[in-house]
Amino acid sequence: MIRVLHKAADIMRCLADDPGRRKKLNEIAVQLKMNAATCANIMKTLVRCGFVDQEKVRGGYMLGPLVYSLARRSVYRGDLVGAAEEPMAELVRKVNETVVLVILNGRERSILIQINGNQSVQIGRDLFQKDNVYQTATGRLLLAHLNENSLRLFMAEQGLPGSDWPEASSLPGLRKALEAIRRRGWECHKAKGDVMALAYPIRENNKVVAAVGMFLPVFRFKGGHKAAIMKGMASTSAAISRKLSSDALTNR
Repeated sequence: MIRVLHKAADIMRCLADDPGRRKKLNEIAVQLKMNAATCANIMKTLVRCGFVDQEKVRGGYMLGPLVYSLARRSVYRGDLVGAAEEPMAELVRKVNETVVLVILNGRERSILIQINGNQSVQIGRDLFQKDNVYQTATGRLLLAHLNENSLRLFMAEQGLPGSDWPEASSLPGLRKALEAIRRRGWECHKAKGDVMALAYPIRENNKVVAAVGMFLPVFRFKGGHKAAIMKGMASTSAAISRKLSSDALTNR
């Protein structure tokens, strides 16, 4: 990746973390561990193009109008969202738990859809939004289905999991864990805070392109409810995959 584009993307993500607040240049540069002069030069171009708005000369920065204009025009991976929305909603109606649709976007996971259940005990939103791929069931599952070159690039940028995935903290351990997920066909593990995390693959013509995930308190993941969740997750991922693959063939 061209280095300056990588830095520009980091700036945009930094501003998007708190889109309603203007951030000073020094704050952004310190947060991103970026040279202030380099940050300022990139900002000038982003402001000129409309991706970033500057209040006044030497004023704070926030996301610009072009970002919101582009976002209104279409849904990212609209075909995937369209194929997934109804099966996911049906699963939520059956098990009353929150379900997410996730893709792997470079070194981060991105949530395309989140449909909430209405249980009185819910997992905090910050857990859903974690960018740490190694800590999440959807992230681990999507990593397991990367090709060798993509996996090498991911590890070159992100490094090994370490304490985020203790049994996969070494390279042999990581490869063994990813192979186990591929063989099993799904991922399920107990995360921090007594949270059970599950993920099943979404395939487009036999290639894994996304994952449907669920997070719920451990105390609810038992008995008949656990059986309904596992069965529902499997059938939901299969239904989305069939729809997505069928639509792809139709649009050729």
